[in-house]
Amino acid sequence: MVFRKVFCEKKLIISILLLYGFVSVFGINTENSIILSDKAEITLLTSTPGEELYSVFGHSALRVNDPENEIDLVYNYGTFDFDTPNFYYKFAKGRLMYMLSVGPYRYYESVYRIEGRAIYEQVLNLYSFEKQKVFEFLRENALPENKYYHYDFFYDNCATRIRDIVDEKLNVEWYEEPYDPDRRTFRDLLSPYLENMPWSEFGIDIALGLPADKVAEPYEYMFIPDEMFIAFANAQMVDERPLVSEDRILLEKRSQPAPPHPISPNIAFWLIFALGLISFANKKAAKLFDIIFFSALSITGLLIIFLWFISEHLATNSNMNLLWALPFHIYFFLKYHFSTLNSFSKWYFKVIMVLSALMIFFWELIPQGYNAAFFPIVFLIFIKSIPPALDINITDMLHSLFRKKKKTL
Repeated sequence: MVFRKVFCEKKLIISILLLYGFVSVFGINTENSIILSDKAEITLLTSTPGEELYSVFGHSALRVNDPENEIDLVYNYGTFDFDTPNFYYKFAKGRLMYMLSVGPYRYYESVYRIEGRAIYEQVLNLYSFEKQKVFEFLRENALPENKYYHYDFFYDNCATRIRDIVDEKLNVEWYEEPYDPDRRTFRDLLSPYLENMPWSEFGIDIALGLPADKVAEPYEYMFIPDEMFIAFANAQMVDERPLVSEDRILLEKRSQPAPPHPISPNIAFWLIFALGLISFANKKAAKLFDIIFFSALSITGLLIIFLWFISEHLATNSNMNLLWALPFHIYFFLKYHFSTLNSFSKWYFKVIMVLSALMIFFWELIPQGYNAAFFPIVFLIFIKSIPPALDINITDMLHSLFRKKKKTL
């Protein structure tokens, strides 16, 4: 999931983006025919990752620069309207419309200059007629009736749109394995960008299902802007021209990566695991802990169900996190603490106990990539399901054991 935080110091950036959008709507005349000059260049812009989650994977755009025609425009497939009604619901459901926006390069650069992010430029090694073909397609695609599309994080985003244009409009040969003989899953490709954001990685690992663990083809790596930069550098045209004729650094990186969070999810959930064990010492404490812990798990389960069955995001389908984040947990634990368990409820806890135990013992064989912080969660579910499943009272057992030990002393 991608969330955007808006801080006061970002107001200038937002103002620039609004101006950028204004230019894209009113400043570009798509009806008049424009013939690019021999000095025109079409380039791939690759921006380094930002500090916020929405920008942590970097960004790609195409630039058309023709000094003779006084054109210097950026075609950006990564824009959307925050004023869209029900914005967050549409994003979660996978129905948020992204769009191709067009604006002067100077505004595009200003945003990254303020954020301290680098911009790398690769000049595409194209003949005049090839530049014209790409330029005309971009102008046609920027028309109001054509510019909107349904975003998909892995298969249809700001980078893959550019890859597809180059692939369809030019005769390009991509190396099958130009830079990764080991091959990686989609989840693997995301991981390096989240090293300093363990809580974001934790949330993403909850939301993404089995499709994220598909081994990606090198061609599919290009949903990540950095990977597309590498792929373009290794590609060539059918006549053996390299796809890229020149590399440039338009902006140097000035920002420093944010330090990792002092408490990682793994540490936090082992601490919660310890609290769960300590709670057995007191019935009221155990009841309060169970209500909070299993309510959180149930809410997580409902979110997973929404993302799997209602959302149109393909990457959130077939999510095996439902094996531990069942939405029924809170109902049965409330029943356990506030009423007498019937036979069905006891069977529920026996199933949960066995399921959790199997997950613990066969952890490495689970086909979905599980975050390390999931292990103490599953372990605690197993331990907490033992008393109702076996109809024993651990609190009374501990008190009895403590009294016997005290008498012995």
